[in-house]
Amino acid sequence: MKKKSPSMAQLPLARHSELLAKRPPETGELAKALGDCTTRLSAALTKELGELIGRTSLQVNIDKVGKAPAAKLHKFIAPAAANFQLVDTGGAQVLASLDYHSALVLTDQVFGGKGDWSAVSPKKLPASANMTLSRAVNGIGRAWASTFELSDALALRARSDVMGKFIPLSDPDTFFVFRAQITLNDAEPWHLHLVLREGHAALLLNDNADTRPARAGGDKRRPDAKPFADIPLPLTAMLARLELPVSRISNLRPGDTIPLAIGRNIALRLDDTEIARGEIGASDGALALRLTSIAWNKKDQINDR
Repeated sequence: MKKKSPSMAQLPLARHSELLAKRPPETGELAKALGDCTTRLSAALTKELGELIGRTSLQVNIDKVGKAPAAKLHKFIAPAAANFQLVDTGGAQVLASLDYHSALVLTDQVFGGKGDWSAVSPKKLPASANMTLSRAVNGIGRAWASTFELSDALALRARSDVMGKFIPLSDPDTFFVFRAQITLNDAEPWHLHLVLREGHAALLLNDNADTRPARAGGDKRRPDAKPFADIPLPLTAMLARLELPVSRISNLRPGDTIPLAIGRNIALRLDDTEIARGEIGASDGALALRLTSIAWNKKDQINDR
């Protein structure tokens, strides 16, 4: 059974290079490692999208992995598109983007059509397209997980028709782009872009348990150094949990007061993983959490790996 990391996804593509396990990989190394998986990703997308439309003649082709700054992404990805932010259990994010034309072609194929669509793209997608895209995104998440041998499919975190909500024009990061062309028989092809931040690619490629050097305690790869240092990770502190009967919830109104019993020992979580505990207090007039214990300072099977 494959070991699961509680904080990062696993990716065996780094097995061919010990250098990737001993230092932060360079951009060129990341591009090559990602490029090595395009055939597998094409096959996985062909399987998932073919099952979605119910036809085996569908083909997905990814020529190569491109590299672009945010400003360039905004030039070749449609300003109005169906953009989906997908995340794995380790926090790495992938942006899946379909322009409206592609979304309508896919929808027509799912509902039995050939995918012919010559009309001007609408300002808003119809309900049938949104339903189709929801199913397609689930398939894309499974295809990505299958390609990179992740333990779980990528989950949908958010959707926006404006890419700037996920990648601002001024974003300083570098991005890797998988541009997939999807064809069904002789119908006009449609396109899917999968975009991955360089920092998130480094997380995936550098986190293979078989290539990590042995460590007595702590992470010798220095998470406080580039490319890991600037990667934002959302943390959650659960202050209170309560139960209310359905009758009370259905009658809630603005101005109602609900008492909260805040515990003394609060868990701080990264996704579903507890990384610390602390006590509630105040700092500079604001609510604050004073940490009393850190998860990786405890000796257990996970921290001793």
